[in-house]
Amino acid sequence: MNATTTTAVPPDPTGAATPVEFAGRLRALMAMRRRSLDSVAKRSRDAGTPISRATVHNLITAASTPRQDSLVGFLRGCGVPPREQIRWLITFHKVYPEGQRTVRPRTAPDPRAC
Repeated sequence: MNATTTTAVPPDPTGAATPVEFAGRLRALMAMRRRSLDSVAKRSRDAGTPISRATVHNLITAASTPRQDSLVGFLRGCGVPPREQIRWLITFHKVYPEGQRTVRPRTAPDPRAC
């Protein structure tokens, strides 16, 4: 399979309807901007919205339900100007409606495990 037979995912949020599609577009954005997981995390810290390398990975793989501030950190880490971030945030709210976002509760360690 070569580049002419594969369909490229656009580095644009328009049309993403599922978490997996949205994550694919985030991956495409990161690739287009020639950023690595580490560079996105570092640049997000430099921009004042720090996210970890693991958070970057979770965003581009749809491994968990992201928080809006994590998305903003990712976009800033990719060098996306504020005016362009709006489209990503609008799509984020369509893909992850507020009432359907889940936050996994942190569980206390089992005291018997010690």
